[in-house]
Amino acid sequence: MPTPAILHVDMDAFFASVAQLDHPELAGKPVIVGGHSTQRGVVASASYEARAHGVHSAMPIAQAIALCPHAICVPVAMGRYRQVNRQVRQIWDRFAPVVEPAGLDEAYLDITGTEALLGPPKKVESDLRAAILAETNLSASVGGGTSKLVAKMASRACKPAGVLWIEPGTERQWLQGHDVALMPGIGPVTQKRLRAMGVNTIGDLAGFPTDILASRFGVHGVELQAAACGRDTRAVTPAGLAKSISAEETFDADSSDRDFLHRRMLDLSCEVGYRLRQAGLVAATITAKVRLGRGFETIERSVTLPAATQDDDTICRAAWDRVISAWDRSDAVRLLGVRASNLRPSLQLSLFDPAGGPAGQESRPVDGIPRSLPAGLNEVLDAVRERFGYEAITRGALLKEPRRQSISGD
Repeated sequence: MPTPAILHVDMDAFFASVAQLDHPELAGKPVIVGGHSTQRGVVASASYEARAHGVHSAMPIAQAIALCPHAICVPVAMGRYRQVNRQVRQIWDRFAPVVEPAGLDEAYLDITGTEALLGPPKKVESDLRAAILAETNLSASVGGGTSKLVAKMASRACKPAGVLWIEPGTERQWLQGHDVALMPGIGPVTQKRLRAMGVNTIGDLAGFPTDILASRFGVHGVELQAAACGRDTRAVTPAGLAKSISAEETFDADSSDRDFLHRRMLDLSCEVGYRLRQAGLVAATITAKVRLGRGFETIERSVTLPAATQDDDTICRAAWDRVISAWDRSDAVRLLGVRASNLRPSLQLSLFDPAGGPAGQESRPVDGIPRSLPAGLNEVLDAVRERFGYEAITRGALLKEPRRQSISGD
């Protein structure tokens, strides 16, 4: 049986790097990607020039700006990142028979048994990184070893723009000097508890009495120790059918303005519809999420549609109806979200059939939202976005205010 050979490829500062690629004037400058609100926004990504000042992902933007006052803040452009991701995934697929994406910017590649075709793992790492740079003008780091854990640790160790292969049999020796906080699966709470026990490095964890770890952390403690010894039997598995597709937005200021909230829900629904069409999926269940400003109460309401859809307006109409049912207008809204679930592969519609129902369905607006657009029009809009980026075209109704600048999805 061949020795496992697994690579972990991680795009360097992906969101910020795409912003610098699209706007050459940002090259070499500290860039922060995130919402435009300095009160509530968080950092989605930061260029290495900004990271040098202590800025990191998930940090409040206000804190990031305090650390790096001359940083340039740019909005999240999720559609554009997905566009680049599709290009990068095509490269990943050329280098491995099995690829497991782990987000828009990273993936595991199982190259076990491909040496006769692609060469030794070290060469594959270098060739993969070079191909990504040549074809996308973006930097990536590639780590590899006999397991997913070691591969991910190696890619972290060689960032940015590096390659690192951990030879079989040397995993435990290589891991032991690294800080325990760098090991996947150890969050801030577990890290704090381990340090209180005198466990500061991965080597400390590997040599700690197993019975004490089991008593303090249960099965998770035993699993962490096995990982610290370089034992990780998880297989690289291709991505399955998505369980849900969602988008949400936290507003700069809480709002009770019905028209504003309606437009934001339309914008979110357009994003979800676009992602469904790109994935070749339709959704039977639509869920609206409302977070109120006072007390941060979060309410979710769902509906299962009579026919699964990928149409923006159908999604918006279903979600907006749920918002109205959940919100009594006694409190302003802090956040809106929409989630499409109960997914299945889509069937191709006729170019002139409405996306939301049978051919010839009446299309009078409901609460300002058209009943449906012809499927062909959605295809035209998607084609423009595919070529020029998601932000290249938008609904006229959304031009009454700046485009959304903070979005998240599954």
